Parts: sequence; structure tokens; C-alpha cells
Amino acid sequence: MPFDLHQILFLVIGCIASVALCIACFGQHLFRHKNYYAKPVITTFEQKMFVQLIEVFPQHHVLAQVAFSALITSKQFKYRAKFNRKVTDFVILDKNMKVIAIIELDDPSHLGKEQQDAQRDAMLDQAGYRVLRYTDIPSGRELRKDIQN
Repeated sequence: MPFDLHQILFLVIGCIASVALCIACFGQHLFRHKNYYAKPVITTFEQKMFVQLIEVFPQHHVLAQVAFSALITSKQFKYRAKFNRKVTDFVILDKNMKVIAIIELDDPSHLGKEQQDAQRDAMLDQAGYRVLRYTDIPSGRELRKDIQN
């Protein structure tokens, strides 16, 4: 039994309405603007330093992108607020998980930020950490000398 024009029109309109309903209900999840995006944990420059550190210090643990709040604290909120969003590039731990050194890589983005870097270092220094800053990837020999001292 063939369909007449009214039945075909009714089916087409029903299909269009169904698609529109699906888009209205589920499309927002498919077409929604994302608020969060993945990004590399460390830069290409930092990756080179990370490889150098694990090759030079295989007996140690090398951590990257460590929050200051994992390293220091204060009883006063006004001091905690000064470091709560800061991150250090690398932390070198001995086999007992004791911090041996904190390493900062100063790429060109640090130009003009020497005072902020000094303030960051002062916080870590006051907590008893040694901070080493490099503008280039140091040799293995230089790293061993700096960390052993």
C-alpha cells in the first residue's frame, strides 16, 4: 500500500522534530565550549633538564612542577597566600625522600623578573632549602658539583 503525500510529509516532519529534540537535549554536551584543556606538564626546555637530572642522579628521585605548598608552610595565612600558587621546576630527593636541592630553570620568560625570582628563592631558603638556578642545561659534571656542595 503506497504512502500518500500527507503521510510522507508527516514522517519527514516527525524525523526533523526528533533530530531537533535530540540536538536540544544532547547537543549542548557535544557542542559546548570547553573550559579545560590538556597541556604539557613541562616545557621542551624543562624536558631536556629532566632527562639530564635523571641521567646524572639515577640514585635520586627527580620531581617536576612541585607546588611550594608541598615544600613550605606557615602558621599565618598572609604568608601562605604569598606562595600558594607558586610552583618550582624540579626537586631532587635522596633515597630517604629528603630534599637535596630545588632547581629552577630561567628561560627568557624570566627576564625582568629577577626580583620575583629572588623573593621566591628567599622563601625556600628560609625554609631550609638550597635553590639552584640555571639559564642553560648544565653539564652532568656541573650538576654533580653543584648538588654535592
